[in-house]
Amino acid sequence: MPDIECLQNRLGGGFSICKFCSGVLLVVIVGIFSIILSSVHKIEEGNVGVYYKYGAIMETVTHPGVHYMTPFAVDVFEIQIRPQTDTLNPTRSVTKDGIQNTFKDVQVITRIRVDKLVHMIKNYGREFKHALVFDRIKEELRIFCANSTVDEVYNTKFLAIVAQVKENVIDSITRLGDGG
Repeated sequence: MPDIECLQNRLGGGFSICKFCSGVLLVVIVGIFSIILSSVHKIEEGNVGVYYKYGAIMETVTHPGVHYMTPFAVDVFEIQIRPQTDTLNPTRSVTKDGIQNTFKDVQVITRIRVDKLVHMIKNYGREFKHALVFDRIKEELRIFCANSTVDEVYNTKFLAIVAQVKENVIDSITRLGDGG
């Protein structure tokens, strides 16, 4: 019997074992609660959620509201689907008579169709607007200027620039982005 009493004295008695078990239980409960909280996320109005499981995009797109995802395995990114206005960086171009000009503060209004979003991200990444819209607009401005003289660009065809560039960009998006 002295061996049992000696062991209890070393451990601090039954009260220390109870404190140890309570501490472990508290750590486990806090851990589970943290995992649950990290799994719940909110998608804001005007955005949709796109999910990546272990780095690969999933076909799932969620709409605004509170949602749950698998912790540690799935990442969520919000993509804006409402119309968005962006201002392009200055674009340099050269007319067919060799005059260099710069288009500053070109504003672009874009939006994305939700049913085409996953396809766009798979092919062009989350910054698909840069590849499909902004770069196409800059290229179409350069082509327009390369096929026109400086007089045509600034005088006779000035009002036609927007219509021609818009038409060509829409054709490019339809061709490259599957109509997205």
